[in-house]
Amino acid sequence: MLSKICSAFLRGVEAFPVSVETDISRGMPTFNIVGQADTTIKEARERIRPALVNTGLEYPCSRITINMSPAGVRKRGSHFDLPIAIGILASSRQLPLRSLAEYCFLGELSLDGSLVRTDGILPMVMAMQRYGVRRIILPAANRQEALLASGIEIYAADNLGQIVDHLRGGKQMERERPATFEPVKEICARSANIRRLDFADVKGQENAKRAVMIAAAGGHGILMTGSPSTGKTMLAERVVSVMPEMDFDEIVNTTILYSVAGLLTEDIPVITNRPFRRPHHRITPAGLLGGGSVPKPGEISLASQGVLFLDEIGEFDRNLIDALRTPLESKSITLVRRGISHVFPAEFMLVAASNPCKCGYYGDPNHECKCTDREVERYQKKLSGPVLDRIDMHVYLQPVEYESLEDTTVMSSAEMAKFIDEARRRQAERYAGMSISLNHQLSERMVEEFCPLDGKMRRLVSQAYQKLKLNPRTLMKVRRVARTIADLEGSEQVEMKHLAEAFAYRESRR
Repeated sequence: MLSKICSAFLRGVEAFPVSVETDISRGMPTFNIVGQADTTIKEARERIRPALVNTGLEYPCSRITINMSPAGVRKRGSHFDLPIAIGILASSRQLPLRSLAEYCFLGELSLDGSLVRTDGILPMVMAMQRYGVRRIILPAANRQEALLASGIEIYAADNLGQIVDHLRGGKQMERERPATFEPVKEICARSANIRRLDFADVKGQENAKRAVMIAAAGGHGILMTGSPSTGKTMLAERVVSVMPEMDFDEIVNTTILYSVAGLLTEDIPVITNRPFRRPHHRITPAGLLGGGSVPKPGEISLASQGVLFLDEIGEFDRNLIDALRTPLESKSITLVRRGISHVFPAEFMLVAASNPCKCGYYGDPNHECKCTDREVERYQKKLSGPVLDRIDMHVYLQPVEYESLEDTTVMSSAEMAKFIDEARRRQAERYAGMSISLNHQLSERMVEEFCPLDGKMRRLVSQAYQKLKLNPRTLMKVRRVARTIADLEGSEQVEMKHLAEAFAYRESRR
């Protein structure tokens, strides 16, 4: 008897439907899977046989042929265990075929018949919704993740026995209902042991804190250079504390990436806090950019909607740093494997920290630099001109004086967040109905429209362009930063003082 069961497969962060066709016929007992199935799928036989037997069901001793249609596309994943098992039960007349037509099945089976957490569930559920599937049965451990997809009926099962009873018309599984989102956020925060770092702990670097506030308000990348212990890492670690809470679409898009990467757990089933990714300087290209034989998102994609912090960026391999040029501009990264393009988002805010030289004290008024001029030059050349051009703001941190440590009037994260929220609200209103939401996304044409220059400002631009040895790209970045500074101050127009401050963040002091 032939059965056809609906399922899905992943390609990058996109998912597509698959029909799992099962035919059971007379002949020598065999189990064959065709349709470009990978090793994980072919090993399903060794999981499905004991799962059926331990659930009290019959495993047919016949010739079993499984076809994964469309057959011309490579398929991977242990989530095909459940649809294959259901197909075997339907083809052996242990389940009525009529009860399966409206369902899609996703999930890995344990040997005792229980369903275990499966990676990539959310993008597959959302894809099935687009393709018109009405109901999905999946592991209970993926419940919260799947409920981010609206408009489709979710049934979460603990084991194969529950599903069989449901499909036979016995004890019915209840349709999952989305819970209010605030408790989910609280659970995720507690499970992640999030300790809210506060900018009130950073003393003596108020100018740098203002630069960080500007960067967070407009989504601009920022490079902080300075001697050891000037506060670069402390500032970077607190950036997410002043960024607005994620909206629903950001939560969904970020959760999809973490689901595909296999980073969701039962304690953290949904990503509700802005990511803060801090890769080590020895990270591989695949780890940073994404890749592998089965392409998965790298650190730059996992930092989407949050912060990618490259601490001691001068210690990273130069080729790796240069590879950031395209993602910084396009906000996406494309990987090609076997002629198939996999596109991953890279909508992150770059925060980079660097010492001015190998020993860290070049230009420090309180310490002597032990590097030769050639060593200083070699170290600073790790950051090439094209990469520096693509980082919107450059800030040099001076050593902190002792008197500053006694200051009790420093700005806290809550105070900074108020200014940032208001600035982002102005941007959202200004760009309503457009394809952008933040100033760093402004195109050249939009810069001319939303950051116009009068006669005096044009003269300032001309002088600064020559003095700072800028180029058209860096000039556009300066004007975008000036637009953000104006938004922070509640100004409808970019003024001379906003432009002058923006130019100060392009002045190299390395």
